[in-house]
Amino acid sequence: MTQITYTPYTLWPTRKTADPRAATQAQFVHGLTEILQYQAPMQGLALFQTYAKASGLMKIAAPVRRKFERAIMLAENSGDILVEREPDPEAEGPEDSVGWILRLPDQEPVSLRDLGPRGFAEIPMSELAALVLEIRSGDEFAGREDIYRSVLDHYGLQKLTALVRRRLDGVLKEYF
Repeated sequence: MTQITYTPYTLWPTRKTADPRAATQAQFVHGLTEILQYQAPMQGLALFQTYAKASGLMKIAAPVRRKFERAIMLAENSGDILVEREPDPEAEGPEDSVGWILRLPDQEPVSLRDLGPRGFAEIPMSELAALVLEIRSGDEFAGREDIYRSVLDHYGLQKLTALVRRRLDGVLKEYF
């Protein structure tokens, strides 16, 4: 099997952020872009959770999530943040921030990384597709089960859960 090269996942050095229930657009953009400098490209909901946790919130209620989404849309319109809307099987459609992959304008759209502290559901579909492409490049005859195993090995995971299977099947259907 081919050795896959990747970038280690870089964590944002957590600091206090403004309370998202009362943050101004400037405070949102400052905090969100600071996190993205380290962890992008990243899923919208994961970005919101990182910011909220740093502010002291442990749970994002629907009104707060809408504030985050509005802040992202304004930042997208101003060019501060780029948003790719990916066909994520966990998203409820293109406007669900679970399928938004966020990055800064000077960052690459895809970065093949190790898992880091992310859950499997937080890995952008485009990153999974890049990994599957690397696997297929190393073995053009790799079947679905071979791909599942190689992806699990890459991320240091043991179990092929329904979530892993659903997301990888989504990648194979969408990108291959």
